[in-house]
Amino acid sequence: MPQKRLDYLDMAKGVGIFLVILGHIQYLEESTMRFIYSFHMPLFFMIGGILAHEREDIKLLPWKSIKKRARGTLIPYASFSIILLTMRVFEYFIQPERITGREFLRQIMDSVTGYGLHTLWFLPVYFGAGSLFVLICHHFQNKPYCECKITGVILIFTILAFGLIYSFRLDQYPVTESSLLWHTGMNVLVVFLRILIVLPFFWIGRYYGKAGAFLKKKGWLLGIGVFLFALGAILSQYVSILDLHYLYIYPVHYVAAAASCIGLLDVLQVIPVSCVLSFLGRNSLVIMCTHGPLYVLYYVSLGMFFVRKYIPMSDPILCIAIALMVCIVEVPIIWFFNRYLNYLLGRRI
Repeated sequence: MPQKRLDYLDMAKGVGIFLVILGHIQYLEESTMRFIYSFHMPLFFMIGGILAHEREDIKLLPWKSIKKRARGTLIPYASFSIILLTMRVFEYFIQPERITGREFLRQIMDSVTGYGLHTLWFLPVYFGAGSLFVLICHHFQNKPYCECKITGVILIFTILAFGLIYSFRLDQYPVTESSLLWHTGMNVLVVFLRILIVLPFFWIGRYYGKAGAFLKKKGWLLGIGVFLFALGAILSQYVSILDLHYLYIYPVHYVAAAASCIGLLDVLQVIPVSCVLSFLGRNSLVIMCTHGPLYVLYYVSLGMFFVRKYIPMSDPILCIAIALMVCIVEVPIIWFFNRYLNYLLGRRI
């Protein structure tokens, strides 16, 4: 892949992971949350589609592409799930009032089924949707009307997912109480539906990558990017908060997400390379798996509330300061994982 494309995709992931941190701060205004949630996770799936095109994954043997994806997603998922469950074991015996045996068993099943604890839900979905997308594209490759067939299959899968979600109100599943067996079965179904509803973002990303060579004038890219990003921001205010984790999604969410993501990617291709955003993007996996699950955001938030007693800050400034401080605190964590625990991230030693 050309270096420029690597730079803008790294910066895009950097923006995305910063917004993930910001979106997990509970004190944001609803309008801000609507905007952030409308595209911050779809952005990662769109980048996956762009990378599938740039790396020509479709031309690889399917099992090779899936094996590569499994190493980069399922190994970190298993590693951090074990870390979190180990923490829960200590919590269960040291502070039994904080977690019951039933809750602990459910968390084990959440991990085993791929439902995921906290932000870890993203990794099995990224693996499953990316693998399914490559299989669909590879199956229709070089066949007549292949692009139409790929689009049609993804559309059918998405409609099927919407039918199941809203016919059985599966978007309300997280608040239901049920037996452990029922809980496990529902977990599997929810993970499957997550995979289907994010497929269109991979599809959009692939076509964005294919169209990238046709628009090279920076002025046009910047103008279109700003327009689309603003359009996505406006559309996000007229729909409920998008949450792929809990299957809260409507067709209009795809339009808002596509506009914001494409606009952001266009702008990032034009502006100078940011070393900070590129660093965050290259290490977005570690940040995704540690800022919430390992309580980094929680303790930084407590510290910043203490600071606000002596340095007055408005709520928006406080939230941005918390997100920035989390990124700073993540630097030694990133260094530690990259230096000593590379294998937990699925990277070759």
